[in-house]
Amino acid sequence: MIIKNRRFGHGVKSSGGCLLIDDKPFSFIVEDEPRIEKVKGETRIWAGTYKLGICKEDSPLTVKHRKTYNKDEEWFKYHIEILNVNDFISVYFHSGNSESHTDGCQMPNYNLTITPEGEFSGGNSFNAVKEFYKIVYPLLENDEDVLYIIEDCDI
Repeated sequence: MIIKNRRFGHGVKSSGGCLLIDDKPFSFIVEDEPRIEKVKGETRIWAGTYKLGICKEDSPLTVKHRKTYNKDEEWFKYHIEILNVNDFISVYFHSGNSESHTDGCQMPNYNLTITPEGEFSGGNSFNAVKEFYKIVYPLLENDEDVLYIIEDCDI
């Protein structure tokens, strides 16, 4: 499977992209802004091709998300992680609507708006993340290769 984040715009604090699964539109992505040099918690990850994996670690964030996400239906075990990102660790897919909800992670959203300040803000992220995990997680559990390609179309 090939998943792409086709970044199409950014503001001073945020970026917006279109998430495609096997070249079919799936959702939007909200993430941090681009920077030439990384600033912890304030920089989106670099464009490139990465493998996805499962981070089988009971970190505080994982435990928190397990409690939050599994209220009505158990679908979240561990985070889907983007592997081997230079200068970054623990880059996950999780819910969130604005760049303030991430430190470099990817946040799928079914809705996307642009604020009057020119920043990207998402909506219906919980459902987008849930469906993303239902599609991708079983493949990773079965040791199938899942590639994540990030394209900067907003430069």
